[in-house]
Amino acid sequence: MTKFAARFVLATSVLIAFASLARADDDALPKVTVYGTATTEVTPDLMNWHLTITNKGKDLAPVADNHHRIVAGVLKLLKDSGIDEQKIQTARMAFGENWVYRSNNRVKEGYYASTSVSFEMSDFDLYRTLWSGLAQDEHVSIDYVGYDHSKRIDYQNETRIKALLAAKEKAKALAETLGSQIGEPLLIEEDAGSQSMYPVPTFSNNLRTVESAEGGSEGIAKGKIPIKIRIKASFRLITQG
Repeated sequence: MTKFAARFVLATSVLIAFASLARADDDALPKVTVYGTATTEVTPDLMNWHLTITNKGKDLAPVADNHHRIVAGVLKLLKDSGIDEQKIQTARMAFGENWVYRSNNRVKEGYYASTSVSFEMSDFDLYRTLWSGLAQDEHVSIDYVGYDHSKRIDYQNETRIKALLAAKEKAKALAETLGSQIGEPLLIEEDAGSQSMYPVPTFSNNLRTVESAEGGSEGIAKGKIPIKIRIKASFRLITQG
């Protein structure tokens, strides 16, 4: 072992030892550990659409050419309907052999081509126009339509602070019940698995009419979307006497 390697190993060992001592000191401190949860409900102002365009045929070349035409037509419909071109994205373009099961046998039935299209819109009044327009094309399926908010990150940050304050108040109440007080925070950790994602309403390709709870666009009900944050926090427990 070279001198450099030996020094590196020694330095690493010292750092690990100090870290272990520090952790042991933290574990030895009397503390109170709690979870704080906060939820903010907001009315969505964005709608995210996810589509799949698929066509099939006997020969690959005409299937691919026809697919290009179909996708171009869908993109034109979106743009003509007022969707911002910068908010439209195509992805997962693919073509290949089309295999199906018939009488428990796997059978090749020509070829397929597919493309995923996603877009975002803020004008909910366009919903009916787009829904009707897309339903005219048998090659288009609406995978799902989801809600979001343009200031989602801001709301998450505000909710995160509320969750931390809730944790502090909970720890304070527990400590005071025992005749103690809380000191400095020893741990603040966000529970990433507890973050509430926006619910995604799923629709079929059948037109329907749902009256909005807020009197909004015909065919949709925005409702509320919850933004939920959960914080784990530990505070030093101070007992007088």
